[in-house]
Amino acid sequence: RGAREPKSQKFRSGLPTIMGAVCPCFVNDGDEAMGMQKLENERIGPYPVRLDQKRRSQNLSIDHHDNYDIVTSVFPGTGCCNTVLEQTRAYYEVTVLKEGVFCIGVATLRFKGFDAFLTNATDKTIKNRESKEKDRASWGYMISNSKKGDIIGCSYDMNDVKSVMRFYKNGKRIKSADVVGIKGDVCPALSTSGECELKVNWGGEEQKHRPQKFEPVVASMSVI
Repeated sequence: RGAREPKSQKFRSGLPTIMGAVCPCFVNDGDEAMGMQKLENERIGPYPVRLDQKRRSQNLSIDHHDNYDIVTSVFPGTGCCNTVLEQTRAYYEVTVLKEGVFCIGVATLRFKGFDAFLTNATDKTIKNRESKEKDRASWGYMISNSKKGDIIGCSYDMNDVKSVMRFYKNGKRIKSADVVGIKGDVCPALSTSGECELKVNWGGEEQKHRPQKFEPVVASMSVI
């Protein structure tokens, strides 16, 4: 069944696309960055990836801008993105606008704990070994010592046999925080434990610390 053209986003690129991004099957490593940049330059309308107003805590105030989201909170709460991760390598980053304790990561579609923290772990390394719990619904990394202007990144890699989620602070990888072996459909998610303000860049703006070979989060066909 043919995919309908998205209402809020149009592409005029001649390159083959998948989920709103250049399909890696048709480009080599040298052309991929050029193709992504061309796609970003030719995009019309707001970036389609954003926090889902229906899958969030009422404790979170979400202000949608064309190319990013602003999240403000006073009480604990979690919000999920409006798309599942279907690309091989995806990345998003969060800029701290007002210091506070928060967590970024991913959640399954069955996740329901929107008025709680993304995970119930107390240590800042939420998960640093292979995940085997079948009933687990979220994984993430808690940031408790950030400063205004810090950029916390999250990459999700499905290129290997087992998926790997990694975290970065101002471009430097936090090696102890790797999460290996997450299974099933997941979407990007974040939560706050109280007063906090964050800017979430899914890819509508230039991402300052995106690792090589990774792409911004792009909308799945279900969103388009």
